[in-house]
Amino acid sequence: MDRKPSVLVSSMALFSMFFGAGNLIFPPFLGHISGTQYLASMIGFLLTGVGLVHFGVVATSKSGGGINDIGLKVGNGFATLFALLIILCIGPGLAIPRTAATTYEIIQASLLPGLNPIISSIIFFSIVIAFVLKPNNVIDAVGKYLTPVLLTVLVIIIVKGLISPIDAIVKTDIINPFGIGFLEGYQTMDALAALVFASVVINDFKNKGVSDENELIKLTTKSMFIAAIGLCIVYGGLLYIGAQTSSQNLQDLDKVKLLIHVTDSLLGNLGKYILAITMAFACITTAIGLTSTVENFFFELFKGKINRTVIVLISTLFSGFFAVNGVESIVSISAPVLSMLYPVAIVLIFFNMFPNKFNKRSTYRGAVLGAFIPTIFMLLGMMNIEIAFISNMKNMIPSFYHNFLWIIPAALLGVLFTVLDKSEHI
Repeated sequence: MDRKPSVLVSSMALFSMFFGAGNLIFPPFLGHISGTQYLASMIGFLLTGVGLVHFGVVATSKSGGGINDIGLKVGNGFATLFALLIILCIGPGLAIPRTAATTYEIIQASLLPGLNPIISSIIFFSIVIAFVLKPNNVIDAVGKYLTPVLLTVLVIIIVKGLISPIDAIVKTDIINPFGIGFLEGYQTMDALAALVFASVVINDFKNKGVSDENELIKLTTKSMFIAAIGLCIVYGGLLYIGAQTSSQNLQDLDKVKLLIHVTDSLLGNLGKYILAITMAFACITTAIGLTSTVENFFFELFKGKINRTVIVLISTLFSGFFAVNGVESIVSISAPVLSMLYPVAIVLIFFNMFPNKFNKRSTYRGAVLGAFIPTIFMLLGMMNIEIAFISNMKNMIPSFYHNFLWIIPAALLGVLFTVLDKSEHI
């Protein structure tokens, strides 16, 4: 007999999978550098860290429910390539190693000063493997048992910060806090993960007897909405607490050490233990969800020719190898990669939210091409190749809009390709 689908359990699972290492270390740091302008940076961060994530889950459910479906209207080849790039980013390439690296740095700085990063990674990924190899229990185990512990610890930290602020919030020299917050939201990689995690929840609802497409979209949307509320509360709380350190001379602290400082300031020596527990649960739950989706993606990509256990083991081996490089190293690599992928992802999310209005393949192709144009110029800039015309145009536009310049070519080419295309709708 099918189990009754639970929106609450699914929403808690979504929350725990999205709320990982990046979600813990970025908001406090963003608040610290924003100071009195923390509201502007918070809005920008929440737009990409929560709003875009919510729409990503909804768009994926409307497009068909799978990571390949989100880019299918551009073309089969593009859909596969885009899905592969996302899986590598949120999987063994960036996100999973960062969860393990952050866990190690937090525990090493608070509980076990002599901890070896290799030993830490072995323990971390052994736990992940143990959960992932039982895929039927992933959603329920994460939603029912791990998330409540994580939420309890986070509530204690945030409430304590609201009742007894760390220090005065002062003005900093930050320029364009909204734009910086918007880009910092990229670092969570949650919008990319949303295109994948949606299928985990949808499949769970299917396993529990839900077959109607509209009902699946409705249940998934409700689950993500509840998860989004939780994300907003936690993000906002951590960012505000980070702003309370803006008056302190902490320029030498990286993101992980700042998080340690914040927790220690609020909860004293006990805070280090609480932080270690929080990080362990946050990172493990995220790694479980990511590894599970990596497993499913490559199993389907190779049409079942590679055993699931082999895929999990290979993914965790690569993740463990990259994890020992440290958080800051992984973050520095991820920044340019995410700046390339996010504009394309935003375009696809927006169009798939309204499939009846955007129903020409040419529209998708033109907008995606336009969103990728700034990436081309960024790559040229990295090779010290500068195009005077582009530089002059950029100088004419206020710096506030520089992070959103990709919208212009995306909109122009999307319209142009649509007008020139005389074919029928998809």
